[in-house]
Amino acid sequence: MPRPIADWLALWRDLPRQPRQVLLNRAHLRGSLRALIVVLLAGLLIDHPVMPVLACVAALMFGPSAFVTVAGSVAHTLRDRDLIWPDLECEFCGDGPDDDGDDGEPNVDGPDGGDLIREITDYLRARITTPTL
Repeated sequence: MPRPIADWLALWRDLPRQPRQVLLNRAHLRGSLRALIVVLLAGLLIDHPVMPVLACVAALMFGPSAFVTVAGSVAHTLRDRDLIWPDLECEFCGDGPDDDGDDGEPNVDGPDGGDLIREITDYLRARITTPTL
């Protein structure tokens, strides 16, 4: 079975069973969102009769998974700030069961990672809590 189809089926099998864990994991799996954006941008740039059909197929195939990815990114950011689910650990962020700790590799997910949602929320918090005179 092709990987996108297996991924789509696994998403809808696991989402009702463990919605919080699926959302946190989906924040790290952005392939369907990227594929959907690429197909939709190609549909805007290429003027060919087959592009609307391809865009509809891509929206049906990748759309639900891309929506869960965006919702997962928001949920992951809120969990990182301890606003929701403080008891739940992210499988991608934490050490796995077979991980023995530090591998000596630099941490690329640190505060300089360029998380757009985190930067926006920090900016909004600073603007809302800081009185303007």
